[in-house]
Amino acid sequence: MFCIRVLSAPLALATGAPTAVGELVVGAARTIFPLDLSHWRAEDYERQWRAGLRRLLSGAPTSALMSAYRGPHGDAHLMWALWRENTSVYVQSHCVAACDLSAPFDVSAAYEHVDVRVPAREQALPITEWRVDVEHLFASALQIRWPFAS
Repeated sequence: MFCIRVLSAPLALATGAPTAVGELVVGAARTIFPLDLSHWRAEDYERQWRAGLRRLLSGAPTSALMSAYRGPHGDAHLMWALWRENTSVYVQSHCVAACDLSAPFDVSAAYEHVDVRVPAREQALPITEWRVDVEHLFASALQIRWPFAS
C-alpha cells in the first residue's frame, strides 16, 4: 500500500507557525509528519504530491514529495525522496539545506535534489527506508484501493 495525505485542518502551534498533520503509508509502515504551512497551503502540498507521483509513474527514475517548503530563502526544506528501481519504489526522508545551495530553493525543481539512492540498511545509515511495489503507487495515483482484498 502507498498513501500520502493531509490528516488535519491547519493548526496554530505555540510557536505561532501554522501547520497541519500529514500521513505517509508505505507498505506496512505508517508515518505521521508535520506539514509546514508558513509558505504553502495544504492544497499546494497535495498538488505537488500528485505531480511528484505522476513524474515517477511517467518513467522518471526519481521524484520528491515535499513535506516542509519554507519559502525560497528557507533554511531547510524537507521532502520524501523516491527512487524507482525495476518494479520497486524506495522512499527515504530527505533534507535540502540552504547552505548547500548556490541559489534560492526553487520548489518547482525539487526533484533535482534527489541524487542516486544510497541503500540505508546496506550502508548502516541512521535513516529509515521503505520499499513498495510500483503498482501500489499507480493505484494511489489513480485513487484505487489496492490490493482489492484488503
